[in-house]
Amino acid sequence: MQNDSNVETPQAEIPAYLQCEPRTYNVKLDSVHEFTCDLEFTIVIKCTDEELHEHNNFWSNSEYRLKKNNGDIVAVILKMIGRKVFWACYGGKDVVSSDHASNWGINSIFHEEGWGHESFEITKLNFDNYVDDDAFEFEPVKLEVQSC
Repeated sequence: MQNDSNVETPQAEIPAYLQCEPRTYNVKLDSVHEFTCDLEFTIVIKCTDEELHEHNNFWSNSEYRLKKNNGDIVAVILKMIGRKVFWACYGGKDVVSSDHASNWGINSIFHEEGWGHESFEITKLNFDNYVDDDAFEFEPVKLEVQSC
C-alpha cells in the first residue's frame, strides 16, 4: 500500500445557512397544562436567522406568527417546534435517538417537509403524560324517538 502525502482529500462545503454559532434553548410547556402532561426539551438551533425565516415562510400565516411574537423569529420557530414535539411525544417518539438521521425518535420530526434536519437537534427530552383511564367521565345518551 502506497502512502502519498500529496493527495488532497476534498471536504464538503458547509452551506451558508449553517455557517453560524449554534444556539441552545430550553423549552418547557407552560403551567396551564401541568395536570395533563409535562414537556421540557433542550434544542440546538444550528442555522442562521435568515434560514429560520425560510422555515417560517414555508407555512401559511407566517406574517401573523412573526407579528404575534414582536418580530422574534427564534420565538416563532421554538413555539412551532414545541407544538411538533408535543404531538410527536404523544405519538410515541418521546426518545432522543443517538442517530440524528433516524426515522424514529424525536429528531425524526425534522425530516418532515418544511423542516431541515441539519438546522435543528433536540438533545434532551422529558415527557410525562398524566392522562389515564380515570381522567375520563361518561354518561349514557338517551336517543329521542322521532315520529313520522
